[in-house]
Amino acid sequence: MKKLIWVLLTALALLVMTACGTADTEDKTTGDDQQVETNQAEENAVDETETDEEAVEEDTATETEDVIVEEATYVGMADPHTIEVNTETDTISLQILDPGVQDVDFEAIEEEAHVTIEYHKEGEQNILTGIEIH
Repeated sequence: MKKLIWVLLTALALLVMTACGTADTEDKTTGDDQQVETNQAEENAVDETETDEEAVEEDTATETEDVIVEEATYVGMADPHTIEVNTETDTISLQILDPGVQDVDFEAIEEEAHVTIEYHKEGEQNILTGIEIH
């Protein structure tokens, strides 16, 4: 009889310790993990915002510092978003991506018209930022 009581008490004690330990650990771990994930998400959002602001500042600085102004002769439209001009030394294709020049009616400009162009380079592309017809 003593053996049966000791076996039952030991089994009950193990059951109580196991149940209590698992429930507390899971609740605390889940809460901590969620808090850590939330904190990491907030930190990443702050880092992305700072990175985006820095990128905008760098783009603005790049565009204003690297603007090239040249006298040229208008050749015509190469496609709906590209024009070509002849400079003193070369023929240049210019992408019409800047909002400031998208309203210009390039098809109305006569071929061989004398123009002053403003553009900047992005990799291999020349991006037109301004044009004045003389």
